[in-house]
Amino acid sequence: MECRGYCKKCQAPVFFNETTDWFGNTVTTLNCWNGHYKWINIKDLEELAADPETNVVTYIGFFDLK
Repeated sequence: MECRGYCKKCQAPVFFNETTDWFGNTVTTLNCWNGHYKWINIKDLEELAADPETNVVTYIGFFDLK
């Protein structure tokens, strides 16, 4: 992993990450190791199943592919 700068909130190193969520969507983030996100992009998010009454996605999960 290559450091992409430092977090404005806690000064921890910031890294570019790409993982796959539970539903197989590609999740790309730029965040520090303390969990402060500069941005997050979930490819094909509009295809996730949402609760029809609230129009809210009930679960987005992350796992590490090592």
